[in-house]
Order: sequence, then C-alpha cells, then structure tokens
Amino acid sequence: MTDEALRKLVHDVNSKCSSLKGAAALLKDAAPAERMELLRLMAEQAKALAAALDRFPRLSGG
Repeated sequence: MTDEALRKLVHDVNSKCSSLKGAAALLKDAAPAERMELLRLMAEQAKALAAALDRFPRLSGG
C-alpha cells in the first residue's frame, strides 16, 4: 500500500468514525423520528467503514 493510499484510508476511517460519534451524541436527546434517521445514518456510515476496511488487504497485497 502506498503512503497516499494509506493516508486516504486513515482519513476515510476517521471521517466515518467522527460521523458515527456525532450521531451517537445526538441520539440521546432526539425525538423518535429523528432517532430513526440518526440510526439509518449510523448504519450507513458503519457499512461504509466496513467496506473501506475490507478494501485494505487488497490494497496492501494481502
């Protein structure tokens, strides 16, 4: 994996984790409809995070 590819992966992971952390913080005081939207967004970010990490072995030749 090149340094640039690794930097992009780290940025992607950090970004998605930040989104999940922010949504989790809002979840506590959210109205029911807003909670559903936050949970949907969290699931979407979790799937994107898993996909980004799943690409890691292919990028590193593993």
